[in-house]
Amino acid sequence: MSVNELFYLQDSRSYVGNDVLWWAWHGKGYTTDLRKAHVYTKEEAQSMHDARSTDIPWPKDYIDAKTRPAVDMQYIKRKEVTRSGIKLVKPRAAPAYKFHCSGCGRFLNDADRYSHDCSNCGADNRP
Repeated sequence: MSVNELFYLQDSRSYVGNDVLWWAWHGKGYTTDLRKAHVYTKEEAQSMHDARSTDIPWPKDYIDAKTRPAVDMQYIKRKEVTRSGIKLVKPRAAPAYKFHCSGCGRFLNDADRYSHDCSNCGADNRP
């Protein structure tokens, strides 16, 4: 059988982020990982599409040329970094955003910004 006669089957009803959902091996759910996607013959793919129009057959060679390596964040653990001997630095907290009066430019605290006009110039700084 030629590689041009092999197909992946997309469930076009939804996506995971920007990733396409493919029928998994032996119809056991769906996957975004092509290594776990079922490969169909042209006849099988056409039959599946005929039974449900939202299942889109894509030529395997076409899709294989469009793949890219990716790492899903839910499968990695930070503790694995430290096991390798790397010491992670604790992230620094981002500095608090400072609000300026739209009228005179003076700094405002959050309470004044949302509930009062500027005590210096009277400008309304509420969003």
